[in-house]
Amino acid sequence: MIVLKILLYILLAVLGIILLVCITPAGGEFSYIDGKFSYKAKLWIINLMDSDGGGLYGWWKKRKAKKKDKPSKPKKPKPVKEKKSKKKKKQREQYEWEKELEDIPVNDPEADMLPAVSESAENTDSAPAQEADAADSIDGEITEEAPFKKKDKKKKKKDDEDFDGDFSDDEEDSSEKSEDDDSKSLSDKIEFLVGIWESAQRPLLKIFKGFRLKDFYIDFVIADEDACDCAVKYGRYSALVYSGIAFISQLFTVRLKTVDIRPQFGVSKGRWDTSGELSFRVGTVVIAGAWFLLTYFFRTFLPEKLRKRKLKKSAARQK
Repeated sequence: MIVLKILLYILLAVLGIILLVCITPAGGEFSYIDGKFSYKAKLWIINLMDSDGGGLYGWWKKRKAKKKDKPSKPKKPKPVKEKKSKKKKKQREQYEWEKELEDIPVNDPEADMLPAVSESAENTDSAPAQEADAADSIDGEITEEAPFKKKDKKKKKKDDEDFDGDFSDDEEDSSEKSEDDDSKSLSDKIEFLVGIWESAQRPLLKIFKGFRLKDFYIDFVIADEDACDCAVKYGRYSALVYSGIAFISQLFTVRLKTVDIRPQFGVSKGRWDTSGELSFRVGTVVIAGAWFLLTYFFRTFLPEKLRKRKLKKSAARQK
């Protein structure tokens, strides 16, 4: 019972951590003001990193640099072993060499020669007998295989006479079957992809809408010394910015603070100030994944299975 309680507590703690990760928003802030770009990555309230070198990442880098700058402790010198005298080494090597010479066995040369001579004599006596046996076996194999080859040739001729070579119908049938199988496989693949796309449209839009752009601030001053060029640039940039905001707001959740674009004639340098805050929750991905699985199961997978079962039953009844 105690073990089960501990396991339940561990499971509850893991589920709590997963829920916290899914609920807590992650994102950051960005800004480009007066030609200076700055950013900040956050996990809820915790500052992970920023352009000024702060946050958890900056703290970790500073700590690592401090560890490198610390002087390393001097290593203790190893104790030097006393060298053995050369005389003792020579005496020991000589003693080992003499011991190895004593262990080597001594054999009689006459006793070694006798078995070698007898073996060579036996080999010379058995050589002609082996050659004769090999020749007899080869002749026997040739005489035995010859009639079988003749019979095989006769059988092949009879088979050629029986078949006139009309394999065209079988080949056509096989080619038609292969083409039908390829077309069926292609149609099945296309249907599968179409079903996935139809069931994944809304979950994907849900994931994109999970990205929230808050306090989006734009302050552009289009400047040019020539008034005509300045007016043309102002028209182009205003069309690009407003059409881009409209497109982004369809995909993502956008909350505008101010959008101000204005021309300034007779000035060579303009201003491009923008800032915003982006956030996202991991829970939206989990919800979208569950939504996709349910829609795919009830919209494409289950109806396709029922349709195939009905076709099998109808084919069995017709048979």
